[in-house]
This record gives sequence, structure tokens and C-alpha cells, in this order.
Amino acid sequence: MLKTRDVPKELKTFNSLFFGFEYRHDLNRVFDDLLTVIICAMGRGTQEPLYLETIKKYSRSELESLCKLFAELTKIYAKSLEGGDWCDPLGEYYECLTGNYKKSNFGQYFTPKSLCDLMAQLTIDKDDYGKTVNEPCSGSGRLVLAANHIGKGNYYVCQDLDPMCCKMTAINLCFHEIRGEVHCHNSLLMDKPRFSLATNYEFWKNKTHSILYYNND
Repeated sequence: MLKTRDVPKELKTFNSLFFGFEYRHDLNRVFDDLLTVIICAMGRGTQEPLYLETIKKYSRSELESLCKLFAELTKIYAKSLEGGDWCDPLGEYYECLTGNYKKSNFGQYFTPKSLCDLMAQLTIDKDDYGKTVNEPCSGSGRLVLAANHIGKGNYYVCQDLDPMCCKMTAINLCFHEIRGEVHCHNSLLMDKPRFSLATNYEFWKNKTHSILYYNND
């Protein structure tokens, strides 16, 4: 398990639940499966085959733990938004695993929050509204979250080569009430996406958080 000092305070319960999977599963796979399960849950019944395929390797108690992990994330998002800020709990935990868990195959660190805020202040006008903004290397979506914090109401097109990064971006956009799309492909080559995700379609109409998954194979 990651040491307590290596995990942000708000993620300590999440960390304890997550490492309950260590003895029976590869934690890299568990993290990816958790992202997939959340996306399926936010798909509002549109991704049942993907959901059932993802969870079939887990016991009933482990599925309950996945639900608790999801619940912990929603609490973190809600607390941050109530405080008038943005947060990236999945990206933060991903970085904790990258730097402190020897068995992790993760290998990325994302732009620090303070730098994201500075870059957003330099590039986004608070009066911008209804614009389409491209993010060609989204990571966990932090620059979009910072940009949205400055000026809400824009539409974001996000891209990344890493499937887990794309999933983290979509989940972050979803819970920050941001409309956009995320494409898993090489934005330099502009090749065909492996899959795409659309967040909060028609959120303005029904105030319902959602993620729609499109398999482009």
C-alpha cells in the first residue's frame, strides 16, 4: 500500500479501498477498470455489454469496493466544487502510483495545478462563452479544468494517445459540468481514434451528468 504521507489527505480512504485489490489483481488493471466502470455508470444504461465484460473478473465484495471508490470520488468532486475550485483526484492518485508504487506501470506526471491555473489565466478570457477549444494532449484534463474555472460555457475537444488519460479526462469533465469530447488517438498523426467519449451532452437542458462512449473499431 502507498504510505499515508504519499497520498493527499482527501484520497486516504480511496487509497485504503484501492489497495484491497492488491492480492488478487494487477492494480494497473484495477485502476483502468475503475475508470471504465465509472464511464459505463455515467453512460445511463448505454454501455451494459462493456460494463458486464469489465466486472466479470471481480467478486461481489470487490464490486462493492469499486462502488465505494466511485462514491469517494464523487465526494471529493462535490467538496471541491462547493468550495469554488476544481480538482483532479484521479490524476493525483495516478501520480501517487507512478512515483511511489514499484509495481505500477504508470509513467506520467501531469502539469501542476498552479501552472494550469496560470496558463488558463494567460489564454482564457473570463468573458469567453460558446467557443470551441482544442486540447491536443489532455493528460488527465487539468488544463481544461483550469480553463473552465476562468470562463465557463465553452466546448472542449480533447485528445490523448493514452486510453487511461482519455478516460480520466472524460470523468473530470463530466463531474465539472463541462461539455466536450475526448478522442483516444495520436493528435500529431490525426489517425482514427480507438474510441471517443462525449461528456454532458445536453447538460444545459436536463442538468444530468453523462459520458457517452463510442467504440471506433
